[in-house]
Amino acid sequence: MKRIRRILGICSICVCMVLLTACETQQIEEKKLKDCDFTVMKDEAPKELVEIIEGKKEEPFQLTYADAGELYIVVGYGKQVGGGYSISVEELYETENSIYISTKLTGPEKDEKTKGNSYPYAIIKMEYVEKEVVFL
Repeated sequence: MKRIRRILGICSICVCMVLLTACETQQIEEKKLKDCDFTVMKDEAPKELVEIIEGKKEEPFQLTYADAGELYIVVGYGKQVGGGYSISVEELYETENSIYISTKLTGPEKDEKTKGNSYPYAIIKMEYVEKEVVFL
């Protein structure tokens, strides 16, 4: 009986070791196929999208919205003190499985800053592609 317990204990340890060493994270690197053509929107966004943005603008957010063959990618930076902020699209490209986007918030010059708060966000419009959007 003691011998069976010992064998079962050793087998359990071996099974755990095999299972734990078999788990490995593998990062799949996707190859960039092309840069995406896009337009940064001002006031022409669909009404429903503008309402969604208004409800989220207090906190940083990222969202996508599709309408009439267009894909809208929105990046918001939440509540900022003062105004004069700008957002630039650093990268927007397509891979086999995804669309990747990277944006950057730039603060105002010292003499540009206004009183009050602002809620900077960018609406990027591109042709609809049925792929996951990855925010970098």
